[in-house]
Amino acid sequence: MTRLLLLAISLFVGTGCEVHKGRYVTLDGDEIQYFIENADHHATLLLNLIKEVSHDPLVNATYSKGNGDIRFHILGNDHFESTEEDFEDEAEITRELMETGLGKSLPKLSRHVFEETGVTGRENEGMMLLHQIAMFSHNFHEGAHTPPHRQKRNALSHMFGGNDGEELSNEVEGVFPEEIVKICNGETLYQHGGCTIDLGVESSDNVCVKHDDYDFGEGWAVVHQFSADEISKGCYGLCGPWCTCWSQLCGDCCWHPGCYQHDKYCDKPTSLSCKLGRGVTFGRKGLHTC
Repeated sequence: MTRLLLLAISLFVGTGCEVHKGRYVTLDGDEIQYFIENADHHATLLLNLIKEVSHDPLVNATYSKGNGDIRFHILGNDHFESTEEDFEDEAEITRELMETGLGKSLPKLSRHVFEETGVTGRENEGMMLLHQIAMFSHNFHEGAHTPPHRQKRNALSHMFGGNDGEELSNEVEGVFPEEIVKICNGETLYQHGGCTIDLGVESSDNVCVKHDDYDFGEGWAVVHQFSADEISKGCYGLCGPWCTCWSQLCGDCCWHPGCYQHDKYCDKPTSLSCKLGRGVTFGRKGLHTC
């Protein structure tokens, strides 16, 4: 079935389609087959174990670029139009996947594919599907990435950092006001990577703006800047662990409502809402919703 599905997909691959496929061997010796497609109007991720090639893929995820819908077909269960209301039911199925050998290997698979291709999720929605489901696995098995239980570094940070795939500098002296520099270099934040140099901070040159379609004057409006108090508490609302930034995922180092919502869920770090990205990766607003 998997071979037929891959063959059918390959027949539709045209000039506007980028495909990455291959195999990855886990530490347990299992072989994972992956197929990642980024076409003009959709993106697809297929994952399966080689020893089970006669069955449907264990993961079949599709992202529609037209309306932003995400469909996950996991362990034989269809997911349509993921919403906050449907989260609990979907989370149970996703948890089943995370407890499999394939699920546990997703972060390392994601890193392997990135190192093989050099392609980030920000430029390829098929890769973003893989990175996001790998993020589910990382959080599920290794804990939350928000205060007060964040890890020092997330295993995926090197893919979600700056434009070169590396985390941005945390040398903020002379960039931020002295009060902010003191907080960033304090014991709590220092142990968790300090502050990203591109962090949108009050009274600094790092100004976060968004385009306002209803503003017929300037056209751009300054949005939420992190205050000293917010930074001292771990930058709730920033895309990334503590006050470090995953600019490849959300496009900047600013405050995002989806990230804030997820950070609040992670006040209970053992909850599925925290571990499986509720607030950021669910909803009908597309893969880059932050």
